[in-house]
Amino acid sequence: MNLTHTTFLRTAYIAGVITATALPGHAAPSKPPLTDWNYLPSHGQSLSVGWTANPVITTDKNNENQLMFKSGVRAYENGNDRSAVVPLAEGTNGPRGETPVSGAACRLIQLGKKQNPSLAKTQFICSATGVGGASIDAVDKGTDAYNRIIADLKAGKELADKEKKTYSMPAFIWTQGETDHQNKKSKEWYKEKMRQLIADIDADAKAITGQKNDVLCFGYQVGSHLNYYQFNPSDHPLIALAQLEMALDKDSRYIMTTPMYQFEYSDGVHLTAPMSRLYGEYVGYVMKRVMIDGVDWKPVHPLQHRIKKTGNEWTVDIQFYAPVPPMVLDTKAVDDPGNYGFTLVTPEGEKLPIKSVKIMGKDVVRLVTTADPSKSSLRYGMTFNEHRKSGPKTGPRGCLRDSQGNKLKAKIADKEYRMDNWCPFFDYSLAATPDNGK
Repeated sequence: MNLTHTTFLRTAYIAGVITATALPGHAAPSKPPLTDWNYLPSHGQSLSVGWTANPVITTDKNNENQLMFKSGVRAYENGNDRSAVVPLAEGTNGPRGETPVSGAACRLIQLGKKQNPSLAKTQFICSATGVGGASIDAVDKGTDAYNRIIADLKAGKELADKEKKTYSMPAFIWTQGETDHQNKKSKEWYKEKMRQLIADIDADAKAITGQKNDVLCFGYQVGSHLNYYQFNPSDHPLIALAQLEMALDKDSRYIMTTPMYQFEYSDGVHLTAPMSRLYGEYVGYVMKRVMIDGVDWKPVHPLQHRIKKTGNEWTVDIQFYAPVPPMVLDTKAVDDPGNYGFTLVTPEGEKLPIKSVKIMGKDVVRLVTTADPSKSSLRYGMTFNEHRKSGPKTGPRGCLRDSQGNKLKAKIADKEYRMDNWCPFFDYSLAATPDNGK
């Protein structure tokens, strides 16, 4: 097998694990046309509403492109006053602080205006509608949290009509999955729930705004599953893997913006304020790439592999898709958990010894093992099987990223952050499409 870019490969799923399959390219989700006013909610559980993200970062009310309802970015906290829109500024209410929606809208508009000056008058009505500690069942159609989106949509439409503004909902931000991992939900259950949620939001947005374009979902990959180890004692993060599967599904409107293990956490579960803002900027960058540039965005993921035996050792070469190659094993930003986060696991659950891990060229990871890996799975980010607080030094993690951060950075509270694309957790089968170097 020639590990080059001459063959376009996508990942498919067999028996719950990734395997390489050659398929023709497919069209990106249709670019939603941006209107005068664009409603953008941050939905999900605690990270979506900025839990523990204090003191807030976004306090400047001079950015005319970002708006919120009169009651605030979490309108439900202050009397549900949606009688007007005002300049966006994050606020603190109890443990809730900086939400991701500010960073997302800011990054999207900043980059969009540089490319297309006509977007200078485009505005986003930002809102955070989620619920801390919520299962997807607690924020889907018919719940109080979901009805916040409906109330926002209706209020925004009424105000837009009065101001003679065009109005739509191009997307929503999704930050949820920790509680469903804790509750031992299956991948299939979660994916079906997500498909229904996206469909419901899409239908309601079209009915209220009159828009024709589909609503897109910009999500993440949950990274704090080991913090719930006492409830679900497993190193195999099914919800995180379900989110990756949705992101790679050619018919999905779930767009993965980033995994979460590289961010700093305040308590092992919730982000600090700078990290909530940074997560939002990741979302905004991917929104720009999809909604303005029309890119078919996919996260870092394995494409194909080759296994070769030499003497008493086996070499496994895995080619990765990388938005911005070359790939890097970065132990400065993320501490090495052992073998940079890679494990080889047999069908019986036995871990095979890994002698070395290194990058070959721009997009190939080479592992050397002293045991035959041809019937095994290659896993990433699953080196620990114990309670762990999340984060780049403590939690489930890996060191593989691309080089997007060489040029793309964010400055938050006088500190500059790289914005690389980190590899999501995955479980990739080496057995389904074997190539022994023949």
